[in-house]
Amino acid sequence: MKYLITNQCRAIAKTIIKPDKEFSFLSYLITGSANILIDTLPERFAPMLLEEIEYAISKKRLDAIIMNHSEEDHSGALPAVLKAYPQTPIYCTENCQKRLLSILPDADYHILKTGDAIEIGEQRFTFVETPGLHWDDNMVTFWENEKILFSNDLFGQYAAAEPPIDRDYPLERLLDAAEDYYKKVFSAASNHEKSVINKVGKLPVQIIAPGHGLILKYSVSNILRLYQEKIKL
Repeated sequence: MKYLITNQCRAIAKTIIKPDKEFSFLSYLITGSANILIDTLPERFAPMLLEEIEYAISKKRLDAIIMNHSEEDHSGALPAVLKAYPQTPIYCTENCQKRLLSILPDADYHILKTGDAIEIGEQRFTFVETPGLHWDDNMVTFWENEKILFSNDLFGQYAAAEPPIDRDYPLERLLDAAEDYYKKVFSAASNHEKSVINKVGKLPVQIIAPGHGLILKYSVSNILRLYQEKIKL
């Protein structure tokens, strides 16, 4: 499933909606003068991801892949993407590179740290490392042009919808799904690790595009408030 967030950015999603379970996996593709993939999907969804990428960019090149996290639910399709688009540079944290080297030892890695900014085509991105939320290699990517935060696991929820947007999803239900996700994924992190959430929360975010759950356009402030109340920092 694909969903246009903006004219230049689409979510490529796999949703699971059952009476007893809601979950989603989300990857994002920015198109234009440069084509940029942000995170991938589990390996079993690689054919669907590649089909959507090819549909969006046709025979054009994929100019960059930004990997916020190396866990297999976000990186599983990465080898297939690189096979289809060889030599595409990967932008990630040093710890993310270390984990990806075992499956992609010859990839073209570019290491990012908190505060780094890069320009790819007309798009500008800045980055904040979020180690411990929930692995040591996590980061978030802020797309300055559109004020979209690609947050990977951070701000995820045990929720799903088609299309994968919070527009018609009941707010109370969404907050419960976000709180359940926080408890399972982030509650064990140290106060120091959680404190980076305040830094992320100061970015001028208009949309949060997570790796799981719903894209947050109408409830950004509610989700940020939930996290700030949880961390009590």
